[in-house]
Amino acid sequence: MIETFKPIVPPPLPLPTAMPALSLKPRVWPAFVAFVALLVLEVVVATGVVAALAVCKYGTKLKLHDVVTESQSAPGLLTSFVGTMALAAGLALAGAWLSPTFWRDRLRLRRAPLRLPILLAGTLGVMSVGMLVSALMELHWLPRSNSLDVLDHMLQGLSAPGAVLAVLLLGLLPGLVEELLFRGYIQTRLVARWGAGWGIFSTALMFGISHLDLMQGAFAVGVGCILGFLTVRTGSIVPAMICHAVNNTLSMVLSVTGGEDHPGKIASLVMLLVGLVLLPLVLLYLRARLPAASGKLAA
Repeated sequence: MIETFKPIVPPPLPLPTAMPALSLKPRVWPAFVAFVALLVLEVVVATGVVAALAVCKYGTKLKLHDVVTESQSAPGLLTSFVGTMALAAGLALAGAWLSPTFWRDRLRLRRAPLRLPILLAGTLGVMSVGMLVSALMELHWLPRSNSLDVLDHMLQGLSAPGAVLAVLLLGLLPGLVEELLFRGYIQTRLVARWGAGWGIFSTALMFGISHLDLMQGAFAVGVGCILGFLTVRTGSIVPAMICHAVNNTLSMVLSVTGGEDHPGKIASLVMLLVGLVLLPLVLLYLRARLPAASGKLAA
């Protein structure tokens, strides 16, 4: 009997499995480049503007005292401020334009449900931080801010048209421009890379450093945390812009009218107590009314 040999067929190879998609973490170095560029350029621009104004006023034989005096004058302060705001806006828009994401999405410049209670709560939160810092300075528990004192002195010495212009510039511009750069361009990337907590705090810290003043910077860090939280939870910088602009405008109006002249010890203690009570209430309210899912940000 003849046996037939069957060919040995190797077992079928397993089908290749799909390779898991690589999760590319968003780059954060462009955000830090924009921040460092702002710090350097704002010093360069402010120095150049003040020097140019001093030369026009005192001639080429000016002294250092003349430059310092001009830096504390209304033209010097306002012109330097406008130059800094132009730099911040340019950095934010340039960074967003160079991003592969659509520039408005990159800056979180989106429509958001502008609910009045949320906007009021955000504004009260910002104001409560201001109350705390101001009260601590008036009670001499924190050092006073030289730059804020110079600004108050300049505002109270303006004529009516100059005061209106200063209130509009100092009140509205920071709310629009600083939010574009910090909560829009910088925070969006940091939150996408590090998560909401570290992204918000890191951005607020850079926001404080950019003010180049210890006490004003401390106030800006607290404000930055509130506005950053508001931006993450709403997915838009528009509410933060509104709260920021309203707070700054009210503060400038009080400075122009002399409403922020040094209160007494009792008034400062009351202001401190109000801030300590109001701030946590505002944060709890915002946390309850704005669910975390709405704050998911992409790079």
